[in-house]
Amino acid sequence: MFTARSARATGARWRRKITAATLTVALSTAVITLTAPTRALAEDANITCTPTQNVFAIKPTGQLMLYKFNDLSSTTTPAFTGNPAQIATGFNTFSKLLAGPDGWIYGIRPAENGSGMFAYHWNGTAFDVFAKPIGGTLFNIYAVQSRVNKITIDARGDFYYLQDDGTLRRSKYNAADGTFTHQPVASGWGVYNAITAVGDGVIYARTPAGVLHRYHFEPTSDRYISHRVIGETSWDTFGSFFTVGGDTILGIRAGKTLLHYRYRIDPVPAGWVFEANDQGGGWDGFIDVAGTSNACKLTKSFVPATPPAPTENNSPVTVLQSSNGSLEYGYTDNIGRAKWGRQTDPTDFGGTAWTPLPDTSAYVGAPALVQGADGKLDITVRAANSRALGFIPTTPNAPLVTVDRAGLMATGVAARKSPVTNKMVLFSVDDAGGLWTKVEGVDGFLAWQKRSSTPVLTGTPVVGPGPNNTLTVIGKDADGTFWAAAWNGTTLSAFSSLGGSGFTGKPAIVRYPGDLLRVFARDADGRIATQKQSAAGTAFPGTWEQIGDAGQTWQGSPGAIISPDTGLVEVLVRGSDGNNYFAQEVAQGSGTWPQFKKIVTKFTEQYAPDPTPFVYTDSGDPKWAFATYNQDFQVRVITASTVTSSTPAKSAGVSKGAATTAEADPAFTVNPLP
Repeated sequence: MFTARSARATGARWRRKITAATLTVALSTAVITLTAPTRALAEDANITCTPTQNVFAIKPTGQLMLYKFNDLSSTTTPAFTGNPAQIATGFNTFSKLLAGPDGWIYGIRPAENGSGMFAYHWNGTAFDVFAKPIGGTLFNIYAVQSRVNKITIDARGDFYYLQDDGTLRRSKYNAADGTFTHQPVASGWGVYNAITAVGDGVIYARTPAGVLHRYHFEPTSDRYISHRVIGETSWDTFGSFFTVGGDTILGIRAGKTLLHYRYRIDPVPAGWVFEANDQGGGWDGFIDVAGTSNACKLTKSFVPATPPAPTENNSPVTVLQSSNGSLEYGYTDNIGRAKWGRQTDPTDFGGTAWTPLPDTSAYVGAPALVQGADGKLDITVRAANSRALGFIPTTPNAPLVTVDRAGLMATGVAARKSPVTNKMVLFSVDDAGGLWTKVEGVDGFLAWQKRSSTPVLTGTPVVGPGPNNTLTVIGKDADGTFWAAAWNGTTLSAFSSLGGSGFTGKPAIVRYPGDLLRVFARDADGRIATQKQSAAGTAFPGTWEQIGDAGQTWQGSPGAIISPDTGLVEVLVRGSDGNNYFAQEVAQGSGTWPQFKKIVTKFTEQYAPDPTPFVYTDSGDPKWAFATYNQDFQVRVITASTVTSSTPAKSAGVSKGAATTAEADPAFTVNPLP
């Protein structure tokens, strides 16, 4: 419910004229005039309401009045059951009244009346909770006239409010212990001057020009699922609004009547079930009016189905070097245990300390690691119930902070930080193949937002560098064709096909100086293929070229990296024999790779996941390595060093002790992590 008592009607323009006879009913000291409605869509059975719907109103003299409406889901008249009842006094100390679900109401006092938010619970005959202070000073600013329109409460009792920076924020109240949990939901809402919740996560938002928007946030999945304009003009002519849920809304025109509306989002076509149903005059004299937020409910559930989350055996290790130089690792084993490792000194692999993620859930797939602008590491991993869980290390030896990031997605999560906005962003795919993002907002991540429905994607997307500080997002469709799009920090470009079909696994992305991109992937023949952009920011040519010997086929997805020493692109892959293989570009920018060679070290062990190559800095010296683990889930970091004429080569295909040049095969050293 939102209120602007200073507003005055200047007339309205409605799509339909209101016609019919008028009835007059005396209610208390007010005279309420009832007028028969004009209907739009046929009324439907997709809504249910309690037998009566409670509406609370504050008189200027402080009495809290209770009105019982008959059926605000329809155009039934007369609207009231009996006369209104006075159920409390002294409520004129509040400048804002909110009515939540199941009899909960809340008042916010301005500073001159003592300030603060207070909770009440009406059990149908009396208050069993009265004037309970809640929220501390959190909501005090919404007692100020310029902000009273910017707070509302939905059908499940969640508070939504607009912050001065344009963030829409949600706070959930736990009546048992009086605490709140908070989350930013959306950004860019500074264009609205009033909001009201008309259902479970359904928010109507009004612009100063009188345009009414409908947003739907689904709290169980934490998804922003729809937005549409539902009123083109004239909504600024109302002084205040209230609702009883179920997409009903009642508007009070200053000095005029109470007009009653109901919107239907489903079944299609969406539209107004009825508009401007006249419920009579006399309502503009109240300080504030609010209706029980869940008295009417839509019968359809908008909670997305929970997709299955089967175990992903041998998922790769994820690696990140933080801004303070530490190496951060994450992996999930084959029974769903996930671990995070921190190597404070990049030279001391044996000093890595491992922390198991809380075992309240089994986990699926590789954890996603990213560092926020505040320097904190952020870990997101998919749980076995398809909810994305976030874990944030705070201080040494302190428990991880756990955040439910929901989603109910069909894949794992990819995470990066946008170079444009310096904000973290998560990418995932739903069970219909649509790509969603969850973008960092102020003090937390915003709700998941769908970015694309086509192409229909499968599997966790891969996110890498892109031109002009963008991120490149690559997904694969059911035919095994890869598609690429660019994320600029706020929007996603259209996807373009990389051509071909039958590809398996995930691609690897490298960026050359000048923002040219090259991708590698395993094709339908089991071989590694590649293609490169012809110009920065352009689509890939769509033609793949196989690399390595014709008889070399591979087990998993490739990894690729540009060596900081030589500028050569190194391609890594796992063979069916459990060994890792590499192919080194023959010359910088040549786009030619000879046969893949087995990586030979003093360790004779087999490796389970695909290799994860990464560049890191050791005492200011850039190096490259790759992470993996053996059949016993013992993590290894295998470092690469440039072989010079005085350094014997250790790779297969180069005889021991042979003199080499800087372009010779690198030497590999296995570093066991604890």
